[in-house]
Amino acid sequence: MEDVVARFERYAELCRAVQRKAIELENHPERKKRLRRFGPGEVAELLGISPGYLRSLVHEPGFPTGEVGPGGRRSFTLGEIRAARAWLFAHTGNPRYAPNRRPELGEKLQVVTFVNFKGGSGKTTTAVHFAQHLSLRGYRVLLVDLDPQASATALFGFDPESEVGAATFAGWLARRQPARAFVRPTHWEGLDLVPASIALQHAEYDLVGRLLERRDFPFYAQLAELLAEVEADYDVVVCDCRPDVGMLTLNALWAATGLVVPIPPSMLDFASSGEFFRFLAEVARDFRGSITRDALAFDFVRIVTTRFKASDRNQAEIVRWKRALFQDAVLAEAMVDTALVDAAGILKETLYEYEPAGNRRTYERGLEAVRRLDRALERELLRVWGRPVEE
Repeated sequence: MEDVVARFERYAELCRAVQRKAIELENHPERKKRLRRFGPGEVAELLGISPGYLRSLVHEPGFPTGEVGPGGRRSFTLGEIRAARAWLFAHTGNPRYAPNRRPELGEKLQVVTFVNFKGGSGKTTTAVHFAQHLSLRGYRVLLVDLDPQASATALFGFDPESEVGAATFAGWLARRQPARAFVRPTHWEGLDLVPASIALQHAEYDLVGRLLERRDFPFYAQLAELLAEVEADYDVVVCDCRPDVGMLTLNALWAATGLVVPIPPSMLDFASSGEFFRFLAEVARDFRGSITRDALAFDFVRIVTTRFKASDRNQAEIVRWKRALFQDAVLAEAMVDTALVDAAGILKETLYEYEPAGNRRTYERGLEAVRRLDRALERELLRVWGRPVEE
């Protein structure tokens, strides 16, 4: 009979082999993940201009011309979209083309933490889509993956074992390199990543060990210290937490300026989330009693309905209860449960990256639902910065 250690190691290697194969297929032939090009309709919507105006702008000196493909259809890279936004700002002075935060006006770095200590809540899917939305909108974004399962990291085409290893938040805790050494550019221009791997598990033990050695060690503030080193480079940080209440989650809560709690519309998730909020209350009480009265003073806390099927009457009823109980804390927009998300996930893609081979109308409906949610979360940032908000 096969030894249990050997069996589980073999199973782990089989899973890693499947993941590596998926990444290789998606990244072929350069074995580097690439982002699709965007059509003129998408680009016009992202820039907030009409398609006709975009067609005229490509003839202006210095404006990105994109690439003309078969049938004369023009397409643009994300880099060209960001360059187009900069061109529009330079020629119009309209601040909507310059979304970057303005520290001189008191606009602080926003750290949006996605957290729920129950697995399967759609937390990573929601966090990654939001980070990519912000990149499309022209912000400078850092995604911090704090989950040793490294799902967010894999979505950006990195193999957690062979390409990341110890180069995670856990590695930074050793303070052998500056924070920027642990930040990686991704195939999304304007979106960087602090990746994850199983090595993050050691961060839990490391932080506990340091606290045992020194009772006044600020174990909860280590992520905040990392972000302070790179703060000038970004407008928004998105944190994807592990589904528990350990040291890494406490660090993400301490660093956060905004909190997003994904809750699927089921009674089990509803009950679990109740325990999560009770935990948050206890953490805030402990921190305020021993550290500072300002602990966990979030600029906003929003509950997002995830894995939502509008056609399911039971789910719709639970959502109504949720909104009646939590009122404005629950966003009206939801992360819908669609087969397209699963289809994209097979290719390690999000809906922003996915190019459907079948029914495009179904894809457009799913993508628009994601966009509505991401725009709603973006409005929370604008409110904090004191900017005009278009509903």
